[in-house]
Amino acid sequence: MSNNELINKNEYGVKYPSKERAYAFIPHNKIPFESAIVGETYPFPGYEINRSENTKICLFEYIVSGEGEVFVGGRWQYAKAGDFYILPSGQKQHYRSSSVDPWRKIWINYTAPYMESFLSAYGIVGGIYRSESVRVYFDELTFLAKTDDLSENTAFKIADRIHRIVRCAALNREETEDEWGMRRLLCSYVYKKLNLDEFAEKMHMSKSNVIRLYKKKYGITPYEELIRMKIEAAKTLLGETSLPIKEIAAKVCITDEHYFSSLFLERTGIRPGSYRKDRKNGV
Repeated sequence: MSNNELINKNEYGVKYPSKERAYAFIPHNKIPFESAIVGETYPFPGYEINRSENTKICLFEYIVSGEGEVFVGGRWQYAKAGDFYILPSGQKQHYRSSSVDPWRKIWINYTAPYMESFLSAYGIVGGIYRSESVRVYFDELTFLAKTDDLSENTAFKIADRIHRIVRCAALNREETEDEWGMRRLLCSYVYKKLNLDEFAEKMHMSKSNVIRLYKKKYGITPYEELIRMKIEAAKTLLGETSLPIKEIAAKVCITDEHYFSSLFLERTGIRPGSYRKDRKNGV
C-alpha cells in the first residue's frame, strides 16, 4: 500500500468516521515500530471513539480547534484547542467531541512493542497535556506518514517525533496528571485574584466540574478554600511585618480594607488590628 493512500476504514479494525482522513506508515522491517497511522479529524457533532482494554494502539492526539472530553483517571476530563492527550495501549480509550464546538484534531495511532515500558519510564500513565512546542511534532508526523519513502530513515524520524511528544508530556506531567492538583494550583492565587475561567482552563476542566470535584474531595468550594488561604497569609503578615493593614489587604488581593477587616473578623473572630496587637503581646 502506498503511504499517501487513504487507508481503508476497516483495514485495522477501526471504523473511522466520514470526516476523517488517515494515512498509514508501515515499515517493511517493522523497525522501530509496527505501524503509525496518522490522521486528521474534521469538526462534526456526534464524534465518539470507544476502544476496549485489548487495544494494541497507543494513541496521541492534538486538538487544533474546538473542544471535547477524554475519559482518563476514571472520569471525563475537558480538553480544548492546544491540548494533546496520550492514551496508552492496554487501556480503555474513550473520547468524544463537543456537540456545540466539535474539535478538529491531528492524531497518531502508534503500535510498538516497547511503548508500555517507554511511557512508564517517563512516568506517563495517560492523560491530557499542554505544551507550546508539541504542535510542530504532530505536523511533522502528518508529513512523514504521507511520504512514499518507506525507508528505515523515515521510520526512525517518525519514532523520534513520537518520543519528542512523550518528552513534552513528561515535562508537563506533574500539573496535568495530578487529579487533585487543584489545591496546589489554588495556592498560586493567594496573592492574586481568582479567575475561575483561567483556573478551570489550567485544570483542563469546565468550571462546574472544578467546583463539583473540589467540593467532593475537600468538602469546600475552591473560592471558600482560597479565602481561607488568604486569611492565613494575612495572619502571617500581621504577626511578622509592620505593613499597614490596607497594604496587607492589597497583597492578598482584597482591595477594600473595610471588607478585608469584616472578612477577617468573620473568619477568625477578631479584627486585624486586634490580632496584630495580641501577637505582639504574645497572646
